[in-house]
Amino acid sequence: MKPTPITLSATSLTTDDYVALNFRLWQLQPATRGIKWRLGLLILLLSLSVGLDVLQNGRLEHVFVVIFLGVLVVCAFSLPLLTRYQLRRGYARNPMPAPSISYLLTDTEVIQQSPLGTFPVQWPKIQRAMWVGHNWLLLYPNELGSYYLDMRRLQPPATPAEVAALLTRHNIAQQQL
Repeated sequence: MKPTPITLSATSLTTDDYVALNFRLWQLQPATRGIKWRLGLLILLLSLSVGLDVLQNGRLEHVFVVIFLGVLVVCAFSLPLLTRYQLRRGYARNPMPAPSISYLLTDTEVIQQSPLGTFPVQWPKIQRAMWVGHNWLLLYPNELGSYYLDMRRLQPPATPAEVAALLTRHNIAQQQL
């Protein structure tokens, strides 16, 4: 007996969803974590330097250290805001509005259906899958792009566990964020 295809009804990726998903992915990048650790370490060291300066001299001798510390604190707090702004701006600059897309997951392929047409992709072309929270599954046919599947649009009786099992059957690496 042939397995029943799994359907995700039509949905559009909103600006807020796009920003939230991609911001979460940005936060988990090793380079982003490295920047956060370095900024935190610099802030800690400069704070200790200011504290020692005041303890040893009874007053602040090196004002430039406080200025530099302030700049680092502003950078640390503005980096996430700037990243969200850039993501929102990039999404808004897309010349084509996000079409409403539905997905059909069969035993042999992922079929993307939108007003622009029907686009099947064989499972072996999907390199990896990333679960972002409980609501989103990103399928990567290559490193530059992904399909955003909204698990809230999964049509009963299908479940996210069935989708995960289908990915496992096709040996697609899955990552949970």
